[in-house]
Amino acid sequence: MRIYVGIGTKYVHLNRSFEITEEIEPNVFLTKDLEFESLKNKVTITDIYNWMEEGVLELQNQNEKQKKTFDFSDFSMLPIEQQEGAKFRHFVIEPLLVVSDNTLKPYIKGRIEQLEKLGHKVSEKSIYRWLGAFLESDGDIRSLVSNKHNSAPKEKRLHTEVELIIEQVLNISYKRRELANPKKVHYEVVNEIHNRNKENEANEKLPYPSISTIRRRITDSDSYERDKVRLGHEATRKKFASAMLLQPANRPLQRVEVDHTKLDLILLDDNDYPLGRPTLTTAFDKFTGNLLGFYVGFEPPSYVSVMNCLLHASSPKTYIKKLYPSVKNEWLAFGLPEFLVVDRGKEFTSKHIIDACLKLDINLEFTKARSTWKKGIVERYFRTLNEGLIHQLPGTTFSNILKKGDYDPEKNAVMHLNSFLELLHIYIVDVYSQKPRSLNRPAPTKMWKKAMENGFTPSIPSTKLDWKVALMKIGTSSIQNTGIRKAHLFYQSKELSELKIRLVMKGKGTKVTYKYDPSDISKVYVYNEFDKDYLEVFCTNQEYSQNLSEYAHQLFVDETREEEKASFKIGEIDEAIAKIVQKAQEEIQSKKDRQKQARMEQNSSTAIIGKVKKGTIAVTFEKKRKERKW
Repeated sequence: MRIYVGIGTKYVHLNRSFEITEEIEPNVFLTKDLEFESLKNKVTITDIYNWMEEGVLELQNQNEKQKKTFDFSDFSMLPIEQQEGAKFRHFVIEPLLVVSDNTLKPYIKGRIEQLEKLGHKVSEKSIYRWLGAFLESDGDIRSLVSNKHNSAPKEKRLHTEVELIIEQVLNISYKRRELANPKKVHYEVVNEIHNRNKENEANEKLPYPSISTIRRRITDSDSYERDKVRLGHEATRKKFASAMLLQPANRPLQRVEVDHTKLDLILLDDNDYPLGRPTLTTAFDKFTGNLLGFYVGFEPPSYVSVMNCLLHASSPKTYIKKLYPSVKNEWLAFGLPEFLVVDRGKEFTSKHIIDACLKLDINLEFTKARSTWKKGIVERYFRTLNEGLIHQLPGTTFSNILKKGDYDPEKNAVMHLNSFLELLHIYIVDVYSQKPRSLNRPAPTKMWKKAMENGFTPSIPSTKLDWKVALMKIGTSSIQNTGIRKAHLFYQSKELSELKIRLVMKGKGTKVTYKYDPSDISKVYVYNEFDKDYLEVFCTNQEYSQNLSEYAHQLFVDETREEEKASFKIGEIDEAIAKIVQKAQEEIQSKKDRQKQARMEQNSSTAIIGKVKKGTIAVTFEKKRKERKW
């Protein structure tokens, strides 16, 4: 749930309840203690954000109209049929959320006609009811969950993830300039669903669509894509140019664009090992031009990249003065976006990111297939970053090989990751954000400040844990005597054992659902269905798992499988890890091997930022090998 801080906001700080009663100057508030109302305090917006980051403050929902309370805290923990029912209702009302009340009726009728063409029959009364519930709850997806046991709508419809799979397969056909063959598309869709069901055996299986459904989707595909198959990209783009103007934004955080790029730079770790070229994931505010957040990693673009970038973008940058005192200005821009503009890459269409956006009331907007030119601000920033910062640093590879000359970037790579992150912060905060974008466009920081002066306030999740858990991946497992087993690691605690006893006594079995951060597998958050909250359960091998990513751990396991496929034993991973390290040292000039080591080490902007609170950073791969105990 997203909340705005201002007059009327209630919050709990150090177990005491307060309410903001007055704004005595911009972003400086007067609060009253709700137990001792005569006690007044002065707090700043920065104080509130800092306390949230420290986990000692929780915001309360200030919408007086909201009277409904939910007996479940996490939407993703509901049965699949209830989640799908709520998602369908959100799909129905989503285009109507931006329409004013006095013009709503004709738009609802138009929406009903659109839905009928897609095979869905929804009444006007139902739409009004769903709209009212959603708006009164401040955009909480839980308000659309039916109280009935079988809450899925009666209309025939496809599972949300299946719809996305169909879109992905069709997009691949368009990319190949192939006319979409229904039988071929149906085969590829069924094959992809089969693979996903195999990967998620513990979860409910995705349904297979009929070939007639595929034919309808192909027929309904827009003329832009069909013409692109026939005419090619540029000719079609020109043909549709007048009808495909970039969507405007008239306020901060209305449209936020996310994308990845591989930087023209080679970095070193703290032990002087070359890491390879990092991938930068960024989130940009279209209206002000501000960079809201980023993630630097060496793994391929994935859900991990998107999750950490969104977490950084949504968070106040309160760590900068402590971690990077050389940065002169403040990084003001942050907050939850209204619309998140992304391409149709697998990392953006995953179930995890879709569910996280629903929980935080973020509307996902996909660009046309292969039309990433619509995310122009991101492309311009990447170009500016390469020219303004990256190519000025030792170790640059240049995007154009003709510019290299006699320069050997791998031999001369002397920029350490930590130093690069500091320079990147300086460039973002003190250079890019302070520079006017054009004669008619002020500097991003000035535009953000002006919006704040005119009453704009960024929205944020109500709690820090809510913030992080919403972006985590979901898994299921049975609680054994050794705890939860995940990818050859075990997670155990006293509270988990007590939960197992409660489940067994209620005749519910021992299966539980949990969430985890794929960039740090040292702990999982197990959902307690009785108390409607999470248990933090740590891995029994903390020395090995601390700050270790899911990606790196899987590399270790895969290496062992390669060595002994017939009789795989987890105890052999030690030898496999040693072999990886030896190869990395022997072939240190190989960029491919350096990138592989970097992925295993998992240095990232998130690890660096986390140093403020944790006082630690991811250890080197060599040290990790010595610490591991199976």
